[in-house]
Amino acid sequence: MYQPNTLVDHIANFTSQRDAELLAFSLLKSVNGMMSCSKTKIISINKTGDIIFHISFEKNHCVVNDNTVLIDDALKNSFEYMNESSLEEYNLKTKLGYSLIRLLHHDRKSEQFLVINLPEKIEKVQSYVLSGILSIYNNFITLLYESQTDELTGLSNRKTFDSAISSVFNAFPQEYEKVGNERRTKSQQIAKRKKTFWLAIIDIDNFKLVNDEFGHLYGDEILIHLAQIIRSSFRSEDLQFRFGGEEFVILLSADIQTECIQILERFRRRVEDYSFPSVDKVTVSIGVVEFRRETFHITSIDYADQALYESKKQGKNKITFFEDMLSQGVAKKPVIKGGDVDLF
Repeated sequence: MYQPNTLVDHIANFTSQRDAELLAFSLLKSVNGMMSCSKTKIISINKTGDIIFHISFEKNHCVVNDNTVLIDDALKNSFEYMNESSLEEYNLKTKLGYSLIRLLHHDRKSEQFLVINLPEKIEKVQSYVLSGILSIYNNFITLLYESQTDELTGLSNRKTFDSAISSVFNAFPQEYEKVGNERRTKSQQIAKRKKTFWLAIIDIDNFKLVNDEFGHLYGDEILIHLAQIIRSSFRSEDLQFRFGGEEFVILLSADIQTECIQILERFRRRVEDYSFPSVDKVTVSIGVVEFRRETFHITSIDYADQALYESKKQGKNKITFFEDMLSQGVAKKPVIKGGDVDLF
């Protein structure tokens, strides 16, 4: 029988998190501590069945992957069966025992499953306690998503940007280092994998004219379609935000500027070639700067904004790098020493 204070401690632990991935890790840690699990994992898949996030907890060690793992056919078929039968729980017999599968969260873009590997079928008391824990988790993660997501476009919002942009180069939380260096938030993972980052500000050209001529409903529709193009043009590991109004911000990793140009130019052409409802043709201007640890975050945003203004000035529907403006003498850096101070 579980002690009430132990359950309260587990609940307090995972509801103290304000990051979806850290929340998922805390849930696995709590489930593992309450049950005799050989392994627990959370798998998120999109509507086409592709893995978009995977986190597993085994022997006090946590491993995170975005989309670099495969799920076996038995598990994949179980997910499909649960969807077809509208099941929130399913027991799968395996060679080593049982896999208890619970639907954690679903929305229009993805579904999230909890998979618990057990030597025997789950007991009634365990099932009752687990259901209560997962109900709290589901309610909490729904609130978390709503607070961190732009309601119109579904992208991360400015509030999330402020914290994510600061955490890219920050030290990892001590608690998660203890369970293995593979456990990191998405922003921390891309900081480990890549050395060079680029901050791009995207602005819709002549957006005010669209709102004035067609109305704000059509303007909102453009924002929704543009967000869809952003999601399909950039990798899931690239941080994507609606910064405000008609501005979007992307923090992407690319080894050299040429690679960054190719990524952003592909996106710019997709927008230019896309047929938007009623308005038909829409273009975007983009300002980019290399995102460096020694540069204040707010200064990097200012540099990208200056590059965006230059794109507008040069006729719009263009990409401008702040570094190119410096080499051409169009812009100058202020004489301010950089540092690790977070201004957000």
